[in-house]
Amino acid sequence: VVPMYGWYDGVVPTGVKRNFGLWGGGHEVEYWHKWEPAGVDEHGNETGVDRVFVDNQCYHRPGMYGEWGQDYGDNLFRFALFAWAGLEAPLCVPAIAPFGEDVVFVANDWQCGLVPLIMTSHYRRYRCFGNARCIFVVHNMGYHGVYPNPPRWEVPKFSFLDMGLRDNSYYDKYVWTFPIHERPSQGRDPRDDGEAIKLLRGGIEMADRVVTVAPSYKDEIMSFEGGFGMHDTTRAREYHLDGILNGIDIDEWDPSKDPHISHHYSAQNMTNKTECKKTLQFLLGLDQKPETPIVAFIGRLAPQKGVDLIEQILGWLLGGDHLGVTGDVQLVMMGSGEGRYCEFLKNAEAYNKGRVVGYVGFTPEMEHKIMAGADILIMPSKYEPCGLPQMYAQRYGTIPVVHATGGLKDSVVQYDPFADAEEEEEEEEDRW
Repeated sequence: VVPMYGWYDGVVPTGVKRNFGLWGGGHEVEYWHKWEPAGVDEHGNETGVDRVFVDNQCYHRPGMYGEWGQDYGDNLFRFALFAWAGLEAPLCVPAIAPFGEDVVFVANDWQCGLVPLIMTSHYRRYRCFGNARCIFVVHNMGYHGVYPNPPRWEVPKFSFLDMGLRDNSYYDKYVWTFPIHERPSQGRDPRDDGEAIKLLRGGIEMADRVVTVAPSYKDEIMSFEGGFGMHDTTRAREYHLDGILNGIDIDEWDPSKDPHISHHYSAQNMTNKTECKKTLQFLLGLDQKPETPIVAFIGRLAPQKGVDLIEQILGWLLGGDHLGVTGDVQLVMMGSGEGRYCEFLKNAEAYNKGRVVGYVGFTPEMEHKIMAGADILIMPSKYEPCGLPQMYAQRYGTIPVVHATGGLKDSVVQYDPFADAEEEEEEEEDRW
């Protein structure tokens, strides 16, 4: 179940509408859906995924969460409405695979942080969803869904009654008080008491189970550094907290049949990877040097991704040093995000034509081409819940060089140049 942010191919209306009372008004949503068949089971029944879309005017905007680096001011309302609609969906939406009350809600990140609250405070109170469970998935601990209460000093504080609930139960699971030095007034205004709610915290507190996207990231979010101020919250749920490594679609990411790359190859025959490299150099305007390694970066242009580290070492990477770094390298960077990093990409290309490409933006087709043509993929993330590019790279014979954090540590095996020699020695000893 997702908000209907735009028009999606194959989506059809169900004819079902529901009205929810939030902030003193009634707000209607309409349900759309798309059935994606996946085959048949052992009994001959059709299987697949029924994708349900929640439609309301508040989701029809250029961005999903905000624009120009600013969140939409009514995001708390938008995702409270979505939480209600998502919980109501299995009870009212006609589906090929019937839902009903015996379901598991997988709520992702702060945007779904109100799902376990509404399920507990409303539906279970009226003996609905008694057997249902809510799994809350933390994809990135750095984004909390913070909403000051009150939003502005001149308006009264809100409560869960404004979100359509019967009372303010469980408010303590969501409330957060900012220390004085983090408040806008720095303690100079008595009206600024630092009170806020954090949807991520409430989701972690109230869900039946909490899951992160990698085993190592589960440990990191319970640390002082990785908990982003909520390490006590995650530690308190340790018994109900687990980490499951993300996966990728190995059919989509298969160089032997990828429709987006110029030549196909496989792990058994990688000859055509060189041809993909030549194609990438031609498409991006790089010097045609098949022997020069291409180093690639693909990711959001944000501090978390370590873009500033690439900026710091750019001169060394291209210029070399007396310790063996030759400077004979080409660099391809693709991503979108913060303006300062976009400017870095543009300037890096402008001053190093033929050697550096700064692709500001993103297309799936170009991502496939870069994975196939690059020799090395770098991911200098300061923290990384899981990451997927390192998995794509390994499917395409592109060496991932990553920071040993989170899911990167779980999905990339550290290269040991002496491992083969040690194994041979052990085998020799065994023979003796």
